[in-house]
Amino acid sequence: MTESVLPPPVIDSARLTAYAYADGDVEFTDRITLLVGEGERLERLGRVPCLAISVNYYVPGDVLLMFCDAQWNSKGVIAFTTVDEAKIKAERGYRGITSRWVASPYSDEQVADFLRDVYEVDPNAEWWKAMCSFCGNEAEGQCVSAARATICAACVDKFYAILHDRGAGA
Repeated sequence: MTESVLPPPVIDSARLTAYAYADGDVEFTDRITLLVGEGERLERLGRVPCLAISVNYYVPGDVLLMFCDAQWNSKGVIAFTTVDEAKIKAERGYRGITSRWVASPYSDEQVADFLRDVYEVDPNAEWWKAMCSFCGNEAEGQCVSAARATICAACVDKFYAILHDRGAGA
């Protein structure tokens, strides 16, 4: 087994529940089709060295099977409704991974500290929701975020109308 990095308690806004290293006697079967990329540049994800099962903060009840690189950066994700379903799918693509799953070693307090220190959020707030910096509402659907500001589609429409009306009157 190669030197392994312990996963963080939260990966891509999802709390770690279990993890496994896909090395040694774990056989990559290539029986999971997971396309990654953007637009027309989609490609099939191949073997990854680490798998994580996490609970999605944003969608309660969503169990995520995360395909990660050696530093636990997520390269692809498949959502399930149970941890058992995620483990069955993982075994389909990585024969022998079932015996490799390790429960997350992190307590609620350690997760909260991680969220404060790394994500710079209040772990008791609904920090995963995108809130519009202008109207204060949850930015559902399309929104634009940059640095520490987010604008929802409704505010974009309002600002466009204001700018358009001013432009027409000039």
